[in-house]
Amino acid sequence: MSVNAAQVHFRPGDWVEVRPLPEILATLDASGTVEGLPFMPEMVQYCGRRFQVYRRAEKVFLDGRNTVVRLENAVFLDGIRCDAQSHGGCQMGCLMFWKEAWLRPVDAGKITIAPIAPCSPHVAIPTMKEGKYVCQATELASCGPGMPWWDFGQYVRDYVARKMSKREWIGMLASLACDKIRRACGLASRDVLVGHLAKTTDDSLCLQPGEWVQVKSREEIAATLDTLGRNRGLGFALAMTEFCNGRFRVLRRVERVIVEWSGEMRQITTTVVLDGVTCNGMARRCCPRDCHYLWREAWLRRVEPLPSPVRSADELP
Repeated sequence: MSVNAAQVHFRPGDWVEVRPLPEILATLDASGTVEGLPFMPEMVQYCGRRFQVYRRAEKVFLDGRNTVVRLENAVFLDGIRCDAQSHGGCQMGCLMFWKEAWLRPVDAGKITIAPIAPCSPHVAIPTMKEGKYVCQATELASCGPGMPWWDFGQYVRDYVARKMSKREWIGMLASLACDKIRRACGLASRDVLVGHLAKTTDDSLCLQPGEWVQVKSREEIAATLDTLGRNRGLGFALAMTEFCNGRFRVLRRVERVIVEWSGEMRQITTTVVLDGVTCNGMARRCCPRDCHYLWREAWLRRVEPLPSPVRSADELP
C-alpha cells in the first residue's frame, strides 16, 4: 500500500481503526518513517483497535529549539500516550502521532464495545541510533518545514481547529507580539517565571501516585527559582501559574526522560506529573501536543484529598 493510498483527512471526533501491522509496515521507508515520522514499537499494541480522533497535528513546537515545524496528514488519538516500553521507560508520556496512512475510517454507527485483539508487540523497529534514543519526539525536526512566526495563515487555522474564543485568539497573538518585541530589545522572554537564587535546593516530599497536592502560590514558587527561572535546571513555565493554589492528584513520579533535541536519557529527581495538568499550547503558538508539565516537589505541598465533586484542571478559573 502506498503512503497516499485511500488518504482520508480525519477530524476531531471521527472514529478510526488502526490498520493491521503488515499494512502499516508497507507504508514505511527504509528508516521506518512516513514523511520523517517514525512508527514506534509501542504503537503495535493498538493495531486493529478503534479510537476517536482527539485533534489534528498540523504543527508542533520544538522544545529546546524555539521553532515550530509544519506537519501534514497526522492526528492524535484520544488518550493514547507512549508507555516507552521500547524506549528505556521514558516517563514523559507523550501523545503519539498517527499518520493518516496508518488509520482507516470506521462508521460510528457500527462501533463495537469489545476492541479487536491487538497484534503481537514483537517487531523489529529501530529505537536507538549511535547510542541515542530515536522516537517520534526526537525526529520531529525532520517531519516538515519550519513555520516562521509571521506566517499569519497558521493562526487562522489554529482559530478554526482549536475552536478558540476571539478573546483567547487575540490574547495569544498579543502575547506572541510582546515576546518578539522583548527579544528584539534584548530582553528576556516572558515564557518563564524567574526568581533570584544563585543556587537552588533539592526539596523532596517523596510523593507517590494517587496522593493529593496543592500547587504553591506564584510567590512561593518564585522563591525556589534562579534568575533563569529554573530549579536545578528545570524551568517553571509562566503558563503553569494558572494552576497555582489548585489541588491535584499525583499521576506518577518522573525519574527518567528522553531529551528531545539530543536523544539522551536524562535522570531526574524529586519531580512528578499531575493528573489532568497539561500544556494547552497557547504560549507555544498553539502547539497541539498536550504535554504533561513536570513539577518539582519544591513547587507543591501535600494535602488531604478533595471531597467530591473533584476540582479538575478544566474547572480552574
